[in-house]
Parts: sequence; structure tokens; C-alpha cells
Amino acid sequence: MKMKNIKFVLFALFFLGLVSCQNDKPLSHTFDSSKSIDSHEFSLKALNIAADNWESYNYLVLEVRSSTAQRFLLGIHTDNGLHEKRTHFMPQAWIQISLPLDFFREKPRPSTDLAATVNKPMRVGFQHIEGGTVGPLTGVKGISFKYYTPLDNPTIEIRSATLAVEDPGNFYLETEPLVDEFGQWTKDFEGKIRSMDELKAQWAQEEAQLNQDSQLARSKYGGFLDKQVAATGWFRVEKIDGRWWFVDPDGYLFLSMGANGINTGGGGGYSDADGLENVFTKIPPRIERPVTTRNNDRAFMFMSYGEMNQRERYGDNENFRQNWAEIAIKRMRAWGLNTGLTGSNEMPYLGFLRYQGVQTFFGLQDIYIDNYEQLIDDGIRAATENLKNDPYLIGYFLQNEPSWLEIEPRVCQLILDGDDIPLKAALKAWLAEGDTPARRTEFVHSTFRKHLETVTKYLRKYDPNHLSMGIRFGHSAVPHPSILQMCKDLFDVYSVNTYRIMPNMDYVNEVAAKIDLPLIFGEFHFGSIDRGMAPGLVQVANQQERAVAFRYFAENAFANPNIIGISWFQFTDQGMLGRGDGERYNIGIVDVTDRPYPIVEGIKQASENAYKVHSGLQEPFSQLPRGLRGNEDDLKSMSNQ
Repeated sequence: MKMKNIKFVLFALFFLGLVSCQNDKPLSHTFDSSKSIDSHEFSLKALNIAADNWESYNYLVLEVRSSTAQRFLLGIHTDNGLHEKRTHFMPQAWIQISLPLDFFREKPRPSTDLAATVNKPMRVGFQHIEGGTVGPLTGVKGISFKYYTPLDNPTIEIRSATLAVEDPGNFYLETEPLVDEFGQWTKDFEGKIRSMDELKAQWAQEEAQLNQDSQLARSKYGGFLDKQVAATGWFRVEKIDGRWWFVDPDGYLFLSMGANGINTGGGGGYSDADGLENVFTKIPPRIERPVTTRNNDRAFMFMSYGEMNQRERYGDNENFRQNWAEIAIKRMRAWGLNTGLTGSNEMPYLGFLRYQGVQTFFGLQDIYIDNYEQLIDDGIRAATENLKNDPYLIGYFLQNEPSWLEIEPRVCQLILDGDDIPLKAALKAWLAEGDTPARRTEFVHSTFRKHLETVTKYLRKYDPNHLSMGIRFGHSAVPHPSILQMCKDLFDVYSVNTYRIMPNMDYVNEVAAKIDLPLIFGEFHFGSIDRGMAPGLVQVANQQERAVAFRYFAENAFANPNIIGISWFQFTDQGMLGRGDGERYNIGIVDVTDRPYPIVEGIKQASENAYKVHSGLQEPFSQLPRGLRGNEDDLKSMSNQ
């Protein structure tokens, strides 16, 4: 190599900040599945990293292989403590992953909702940065991996660890694919499809079984025939003998059991991004789809593996979605789900209001723009125009997991540090009369209340027939008293998303005591690792244990007199490469090949027992699933608080 080229390479390495060399033999550690928690630290010396002050670097770059799809906490040990972030790697493959160090030293910047705030995609993995402390990366001693309830004795191998100033990118380093022609993991697992003939045979078997399955005795809308009260022609809520219920349009008592995302597609897709060239066995068809733009442009995109498989089953023609919907309705009725298929005219569903053009700052609406109220008026009128006379619509959610909750003073500072917008001007005027944390919190709550009052006014005007389901809160703490007062004054139902083995009954009972509204859980789930995807926010041992977990959660929820609905997140798996924010969770009721998981047996049992359990006539299911580890276990310290 010429001297000039050698100098160029050395300069490039210096610029990128690469301060380590590749290990001759990979570092390796196997974690002990007999332990509830197991961790291991790799020292800087073992990693061949000389620098113990990482403040001038922006990325920790690992060439690493994990034997498992199980998530773990990746920690950096410093002289000011251990800073950990929940992390997932593509399983059983060598990858290069570039981990931003800012996630370990700075609090997350709030975004429109919690998922956008804490999910950070990295193509060959992702981080969920909600939990753990943050601080300066000085006096670094090493990095650690920590598993809660490690499954199958997982092993981590590291063959290179470097620090970099510029992002060197994320790469799949294997030559063998990770995703097969059906969108499944290429590794062996129980229930794997290996040919189209095999898949078609299983589809036919399921359809034959659906045609034979006896339907649960339910009303036209999925209500319980055990008791009928006054009918209004619309869904409503009523407290009867100290217990809250939905009442269906014909007057039958109703508990909502549904799922998010009951629609075609799903299961993950193809990406032609650099670094992923060897991931896929087959590239799905390229299709033309309209995208939402001011100019109504069209864009080419790759069909998801889920839709590719479904079109093989339901017909690659204009009847595809209708044929799919017919099976979806049969499935829901056979399994005991009664909520979630929008626009079918055969299944109740929940709507979600959106307001085009309304500016938000971290999920806080800028009610101070000149045309704010007109935008709300126009948006709700348009959103409800075709729904207001639909008796299958239960009600509308108004927002999902606002990310400013519990950090109102910090959000105010971010508003003040941001662009000049009407919200900022209003905040400055407010703080001119006194700037304290309490005043900042009061400003945010006052602004939010005015937004909710405006939305409620126009929702009642344009659609007086349906329920206001409120905000799908996402935090684990009971909201501030002023937030609860808004819910009491403006909503018909209190909604919250929860990721635990069962609802936090202290939370439920405190909310119910303060505002006396029925509650619905807008999201919950349980996943496992045997399909190559991460297990979601609550882990169990395998697919059979997901059925146990569903029944346990559902029946223990409905045993509470205030809980009248639960909604699983989500209907189809997210896929091996996940969605845009990195989430790649095995949380489907059906998989990418459009086959139901064993979880449906747990759904059936919970549905059969729901009425008696909620009425207090039967004790809820008490068996805990194996391999359990939940969201509350590894988020002890909230770094965004």
C-alpha cells in the first residue's frame, strides 16, 4: 500500500474515533436459565478498548452474535453508576450494531407518544430507552448484559467493540438469510411452514374447523344473553349493582374483548436498505400504493410478507380484503373476540379521532394557533360523518399515550428552547406572572383541558350517539388530580394501556374511586422468543404459555367491577425486521403465514368465563404462565422523569 493511502486510512480511523481492534477470538458468555436474573460484564481490557472517557464519542459499535431473540439490558458501567437500556439483537447471526451513546447519557426527548419517544430502530436490532438512569460516560469500566428470566441459557458473543464519532451503520454480516420465503425466521421452530402445499393444507383445515365450531351464545352485537336492560340503539355504559358494564344497542350487557390492528397485511416486510442485502430469501412483489401527501402522489413499495401470503389464500384480486374479512369474522366469533373489525357491519369496533393540521408539541396540542378551533370542527365533522349512524361503533379514543405526562416542567423548557410558535408565546406570557414547576405544570394542564373541551364540544355536536373513550394513557402512575378531573368531566370511559401480567389493581381502584368511570385497557400483550422476534413488553416461555397468560390477564381484569374492556396489541406479528420504530415483537394472535397461534385457546376460555367472572359468580383463572418477566421488572428507574 502506498504511504499516502496508509496516511488516509489512519486519518479516517482517527476521525471516526475507532479505538479498538478486532478480537482474535470472540468474547463469549452463557447466561444461566436457572437464575431469575443473570448478568455479565465485559471489561474494557477484554473488549480491547483503551479509552475510559467516552464523552467525545457518539457510538458504541459492536460486532456481536446473540443466540436468542430475548431482550436484555445493555449497560455501561461508569464512575457515576450503571446506565442500562433495553436492547434486542437479530438472533443467531453476526451483526454490526451502532448504539448511540446519547441514549445512555441524556434523557429521551419526548415525541408525539410514548412509543415514538422510547423506541429507537437500528435495522439489525433496536433499543427501548425508557428505563434506566443516564449520566456522563466517564470512568467507564466495561459493558454488561443482563437478562431477566433468561430462557434457554442464552449466549452473547462479541468479536469487535469500537467507539466512533460518526455513525458507521448497522449491518447483517451473515451470508445465509434470516427471513425465509414466507417471512418466517429461517431457523427451525415448532410449527414452521416449509412449503406452500403444507400451508394451503393448514389453511383448509382451519376453515373446515371454523365452519364446524359452535358459536358462543351472544346477542347480535356480541353481548351476553344472560341479562338485558334498557336498549337505546347505541352502545352505552351503566353501573349495575356496583359493577360497570357496556350495554349493547339491544340492551344486553357487554364486555369488550378485542384486538388492535385487525386488518390485512402485517407480519413484517422487506427492506432494501444498505446492510441488509443478505437478510431475505425472497423479495415480495413491488406494488403501487397511494401515499398521504398534499399532492396525492403515488409511491412504489414492497408488499408485506403477511399480505403476500394472504393474497395466496384469499385471492390476488379485488375481492381479497372481503374474502379475508369473512374469515376474520368467523375467527373472532369462534374465539370469543367481539371488538375490533372496523366497517364490517357485523362486529363492534372502536374509533380513533385525528385532527388534520392541528400542530402538536410532544403530544400537546397548540390550541393557540389562529385556526385551531376551526381545524377541530372540520376534523371531527369529517371523521364522524360516515360513522355517527353506525350502531356497531362503540365510541372514539381521542389520543394515544401523550408523552408530556409526568414531565410537564421539562416539556415547558423544551417548548421555550424550541421554535417560535404560538404555544411558546402563550407559555412565555403565562410564566411572566411566575415561573415555578407548579406553574409550568398548570400551563400544560390548562392547555390540554381547553383542547379536550373543544374536542368534546364538537364530538357531542356531530356525533351524540357514541361514547367518548378518552385518552389511552400509557404511564404506570395514576395521572395528576387535574388530569383525572378532566376525565371525570369530559369522558364516558377511562382508557389506559398496560403491559403487565395482570392489571395494577391499586391503579385501577384509585382511578375508579376518584372519578367513578368504567375502565378499558387499550393495549396489553405477551410474547415469546421461539419465532426469532423479541417477546414484546411482557415475556412468557413459549406459545402455549401465551394462552395461559391471556386467560390469566383477561379473567383477573374482568374480576374487577370497574373494568369493562381489554384490547390485545396486536392481531398479527410485527415481523423479523419490525415496524418503522424498530419494534419486532412476537405478539400476534396470527402469524405471518395467516395461521392462528395457540393463544386462541386462552382467548376462548376467557371469553366463555367473562360474564360470570365480572358478575362475581366465578373466581378468575389463577395459573401463572412459565417464563414470565414483565415490563415493570426492568424499568425500575424512569430516565425520562
